Amino acid sequence: MQVIRGTQDLPMLCTVGADITQSFSDVTVVLPEGLTPEPVVMSRGDVLFFNGSLIHGSFPNVSQDRFRRALIGHYISGCAKQVGSFYHPAYRMDGTLVEMEDSPMASRCGTWVEVDGTPVVELIDTAEHDKVARHE
Repeated sequence: MQVIRGTQDLPMLCTVGADITQSFSDVTVVLPEGLTPEPVVMSRGDVLFFNGSLIHGSFPNVSQDRFRRALIGHYISGCAKQVGSFYHPAYRMDGTLVEMEDSPMASRCGTWVEVDGTPVVELIDTAEHDKVARHE
């Protein structure tokens, strides 16, 4: 695993295409200069809990004879009233459906911009970001 310390407090970043020869996922986020991934050395069977907003990923699997396996669980507070539409449906631990509204903030993502020489995240509408990504 690798993580970028301190990024758990950033808004959701807009994704860009990833090199699928190097990544399991076809999307990634752009990092400004100065933010460097740090390895989290783990052994077989280790568990890592972290805030899902933390920028994270893994190094390429270089094993010639094994797949990498991971169990991923996303949790939300039981008192939540809204959640991003991409998290619907949400279920309680007993399997019953949780009725929640879509969060209006979930329709925005952040891109890095420079303000007075410092990289900061500027929020944009995800539909606008998707148009740019599709070159419309």
